[in-house]
Amino acid sequence: MHVVGVIIRYLLGFGYLAGGLGLLAIGGLALWARNWKVGGVSSLLGLVALLGSYESFTYASPFLFWIVLIFFVLLAVAAFLYVTEPDLGIIDRFKSPQRLLKEGKKEKAAIKFKRSGAYRDAGKIYEELDWLASAALCYEEAGEWEKVAQLYLQMGEKEGEDGEYYLRKAREIFEEKLQDFKRAAEVLERLSLLEGWYWEDAAKNWEKVGDAEAARRCWEKALEYYRERVKEDDRVFLSDVADILERLGRKDEAVDVYKEFLAYCREMVEKEERGWLRHVVETLYAMARISGNEEYREEGDKALEEYKAYLDEVIKSEEYKEELLGEVKRWLTERVDRRP
Repeated sequence: MHVVGVIIRYLLGFGYLAGGLGLLAIGGLALWARNWKVGGVSSLLGLVALLGSYESFTYASPFLFWIVLIFFVLLAVAAFLYVTEPDLGIIDRFKSPQRLLKEGKKEKAAIKFKRSGAYRDAGKIYEELDWLASAALCYEEAGEWEKVAQLYLQMGEKEGEDGEYYLRKAREIFEEKLQDFKRAAEVLERLSLLEGWYWEDAAKNWEKVGDAEAARRCWEKALEYYRERVKEDDRVFLSDVADILERLGRKDEAVDVYKEFLAYCREMVEKEERGWLRHVVETLYAMARISGNEEYREEGDKALEEYKAYLDEVIKSEEYKEELLGEVKRWLTERVDRRP
């Protein structure tokens, strides 16, 4: 046991020595930079560490040896407690959240409630502090989705990207958690004022709740948006224009726009972007479905053979090829949504 004790003291001695020299070096640099606080504390700790090194090697004063050891153990524990929860502090970490509330330390009480799993209580405090994002996260943990959605709507009043982000979060909750497609549609209409392609999603949600008038109004807005995109020389959106025209019952106009989109797709194929053959087939099948013209279907079948040959060249998985071909063939029998 005596030998083990000596080994432990020597290990401590070398540890103190390395740490003390390092702390003195940091302290010296800090003092040179006129950072008196860091320099003073580091230098003081370095000297205490060197004292501990001396006592460990010589064991001249067992009392000092144990005092230094206890000091650094307590310092290490305090540092650990601080690093793991810097916002709470060391002393407050041992207080109850109720005690912290009485002391007016709401932020720290919220942290304590959250750590103990009392997310609803933590959320209420964060609301009082107007820390709405933190409150929303706590209510999410508590499963109170109605409250979360309302908070995201409040935060959605902000301008710019932050506001759009929180509105999107509210929309997701209304759709996925609450199955409230009416309020999701209302949020999407607000988002549409920021980004026009949300009109399409708003229309689909109004259709889900059976409000045909609101859905039609949003489809009209979506049509305006995509037509503007086409005017900006982005002809890829011709397909969206045609799709919406079909939804609005304007079938002849839809076929005319699909013809424009077909010409664009063929241009892309001629530029050796043969993947566009897929859109050639889809467009011809859509035109056949809308107009009932068999010539479009026959032309689509020929384009489908070209597309199959292209897939044989670039895709090895037969299962994946069949999946892609199945998606393309659907255009002959139904209108296919591009986005969820």
